[in-house]
Amino acid sequence: MIIRDLTRGSILGAIKNTLNEVESKRTRERYTMMNYYEGMSSEMEGDIRKYFDSDSLRQTPIMTESLTSKLVNARAIVFKQAPERQVDERYNDYIGDLDSAMLRFERMCYLLGTTAMKSRWNEEEQQMDYVPLVEFYPVFEQYSEDPAGVFYPLYNYSTKLDRRDQMFAYWSDEEHFLVNGKGEIIKNDENPDGINPYGVMPIVFAHRQVLTSDWFREGASDIVSMNRSINIMLTEMSLAMRLQMLGQPVLTSIDEASKIKLGADKPLVLPENSDFRFESPGGNLNQYIEAMRFFVDSVAYNNNLKTKWSVGKESMMSGEALKMSEIDLTESVMLDAQMVWRPVEDDRFKIDRAIIEYETNVTLDEEYSVDFTEPRFPESANDTRLQWEWEWKNGLSSKRDWYRANNPDATEDQISDIIDTVESEETPAQEGSQPTQPAFTLRNSL
Repeated sequence: MIIRDLTRGSILGAIKNTLNEVESKRTRERYTMMNYYEGMSSEMEGDIRKYFDSDSLRQTPIMTESLTSKLVNARAIVFKQAPERQVDERYNDYIGDLDSAMLRFERMCYLLGTTAMKSRWNEEEQQMDYVPLVEFYPVFEQYSEDPAGVFYPLYNYSTKLDRRDQMFAYWSDEEHFLVNGKGEIIKNDENPDGINPYGVMPIVFAHRQVLTSDWFREGASDIVSMNRSINIMLTEMSLAMRLQMLGQPVLTSIDEASKIKLGADKPLVLPENSDFRFESPGGNLNQYIEAMRFFVDSVAYNNNLKTKWSVGKESMMSGEALKMSEIDLTESVMLDAQMVWRPVEDDRFKIDRAIIEYETNVTLDEEYSVDFTEPRFPESANDTRLQWEWEWKNGLSSKRDWYRANNPDATEDQISDIIDTVESEETPAQEGSQPTQPAFTLRNSL
């Protein structure tokens, strides 16, 4: 949505025009992706029902599998290991569960291509809350790459809700107000002038890819399309398996077939020169299954992933061998961390800093840096033990580091108590104990 200027009249006019066409193709596609990611069977069944005749679906239920979430979660792993943030220590008292919010934000970004997250102040907890925005509409000035504002529905749990009954929030660096489905401003006694008290729009945007011809990037449409095809093939295979196991009854040379009743307890009398048999499909179900695996493997390969099927025994691989086999995934994840998520982290910190300063009168230092962790693969117990022994021998870590790595939820005081307890139990002898007497031998007596 492009506006000529940032006056309130121009903004409201653009919002009204957008609300009249808010059920756009892009919005429907984004909600379809969310349905596949969340594994909503009713929505997936409705999506593939048009590919089958109504009489065919009476023979077997529709088969649906939620493959989208598995592939998206396996690919979006930048925040799977919490990054190390070099920041004013007071900031950690206000961020709450930031790492989990960023992991959800990353997965939605990889799924939808472009997504947003709002930072808001929780008055009860005295901390920051982070709300992902699936449906939102940016506002642009002409010839500008960055949105000057954004508005979104406050309650978007149902896409079938009448837009006239919904309420939308608008944010920019200077303004904040609510509008109804008709594009009319709703008066707010707490903020009658509609001013943004933070001085910065409290919404950060993330794009899966670099800027192209459209501000909204392409998401995991290949994964969703593959998921839809697999659901169609599974339903067809279910029909084929039923026909192959039971067969389709076929009668020939009979004019009045309606009078014939079938049943295990009913004798069947056929007229002369007639025939009755069961026909089964001639397709190979194993080849059909291999074709479905090929679809999944090809899409996973395009997303730098490797599938591991439950059929058959997988060879055990060491952590280093697994790391080398996943080198493409590792490089892609680290590239995303540098090109996508480092700028997002900087923008989010600026927003949080402004909100915390307004709500608590605490001014945080401006210096902020983040160190992303390279994806780690499981190692054997022997490799882990040798690594720790080598670090202790060369003075690169201490036993406190070991306790911290194996007890990530423990505080520093708890770790100190554990170390004191272990050291007291390892004391070989109590003070004042009698020394051991040497054994009696003939040499000692002489």
